[in-house]
Amino acid sequence: MMNPRSYFARMNENRNDNWLTDYQLLRGTEEFFNLNGYSNTEYNKTFDQGSRSFISPIVASRTVNSEDEEIHQTILSIFKSKIKQYELSFFGFIESIVFDVKDNYDLTSAMLVTDSLSYFNIIKKEDVGVAIENMMREGLFILFVNHRFAYALFDKYENMTKPIPISD
Repeated sequence: MMNPRSYFARMNENRNDNWLTDYQLLRGTEEFFNLNGYSNTEYNKTFDQGSRSFISPIVASRTVNSEDEEIHQTILSIFKSKIKQYELSFFGFIESIVFDVKDNYDLTSAMLVTDSLSYFNIIKKEDVGVAIENMMREGLFILFVNHRFAYALFDKYENMTKPIPISD
């Protein structure tokens, strides 16, 4: 277990404010999906059920066994490399996606993929943190990726301030 501030300080070591590009976020997300048993990867998939259509840069699913039944869980991604401040239009866009996914797509979750440099802005800036926390209560995951494609995935906002389990 490691303190999250220490974990992210190590993730961001020698970064010098060099934020990841969407291409780098895509590669990091691909690696995350591959390492965590996701398959059936699709790129630029359109989701058009609900109040708005949107395209997810990468979508993947995995099969899990639950009570003698195989279930296909799907995660769609939304990229935003640099989260430094509250942006009404961006957070409104994510919120509408989270609710559309929750209401219209069974066993599907939305995941915000961002640069690990965004962590401290999300935790320290109240308006950003509150917006993220509210969306995570509705089912949003957040994946932090760094330049070496190390990552940290959170499904609950409160877990972002708790000790992080470290695996080899």
